[in-house]
Amino acid sequence: MSVSVTLVRAVLDEIARVGIDPERLLAEVELDRALIEDAGARIPEARYDALHQRALDLTGDPALGLHMAEHARIGAFHIVAILSAHCRTLREALTVFRRFRHLLSEVEPPSLEEDGDHAIITCHFVAASPRGDRLRAEFGITALVRFAQQSIGTVGAPRAIDFAHAAPPYADEYARLLACPVRFGAPAHRIHLDRAALDRPQIHSNAHLYRVLETSAASDLASLAGPSIAARVRAAIVAHHDGSRPSMDDVARRLGLSGRSLRRRLHDEDASFADLVDDALAELARRQLQDPRATIEDVALRLGFSEPSAFHRAFKRWTGLTPGQYRSLPP
Repeated sequence: MSVSVTLVRAVLDEIARVGIDPERLLAEVELDRALIEDAGARIPEARYDALHQRALDLTGDPALGLHMAEHARIGAFHIVAILSAHCRTLREALTVFRRFRHLLSEVEPPSLEEDGDHAIITCHFVAASPRGDRLRAEFGITALVRFAQQSIGTVGAPRAIDFAHAAPPYADEYARLLACPVRFGAPAHRIHLDRAALDRPQIHSNAHLYRVLETSAASDLASLAGPSIAARVRAAIVAHHDGSRPSMDDVARRLGLSGRSLRRRLHDEDASFADLVDDALAELARRQLQDPRATIEDVALRLGFSEPSAFHRAFKRWTGLTPGQYRSLPP
């Protein structure tokens, strides 16, 4: 399970606002600044939780989640939030948010129930530790409420909000920021609102921008659901091999990533770049050995081996066969 690095930016912005160097926080949880600046990058949920817990320690602010939401920019929620803001209604925005939620994280998307004049939005967040869970619920619910009010005005004010955690000592901060009844110890995190608010026109709706952003979000979602980074690395090496042994930086550039970002993503998938290079070279070797016009020496040179004997050893390590034995296999 992973989350978009865009969700990291809200906590970095907030600790900077209160005078703490964000680089200190990144270093303490072993996150690379280059990774944070890679909009398509993701981090494991465990590291995301560690970031929040350490931010709570550094700031000494138990209400950090609320204060992150108070000052958060809409861009902290990836393109998903910006796209939602340009929908025609809050109902349409919720549908869009559900559709693209996995660009943010892999948790269950929000659900909507309607009963008479009452609507209930149930929200889900990364669950990893009590303190981190509370921070994420405070941040997520409060940010959603504030963005909705910016989009449809005061008619979007909730009837009430439920939090699943127990009431904290700073409950007055909830009242200040949410301006509605807040209940604690509920079965789930929920926003209660007037059903009519779902179909109110959004103030910033823009059909042209919506179409542009939707295309971009759909492309990002397709990439997320596509091949693993390890598979993409292997494919890039096969497609662009020029006779030399590829470096991680070279492959990263072909994939539109920094070397650091690629290293981090491979680490998250428990994949070895060296093993992927060997896999790709083995595939190229098998393809080229199927051409009867190419000698084994030719294939060795094309793959960057200075001596055929080195190619023999490598091919035997990759496949368990010598190049000659491979060629003698029945088609």
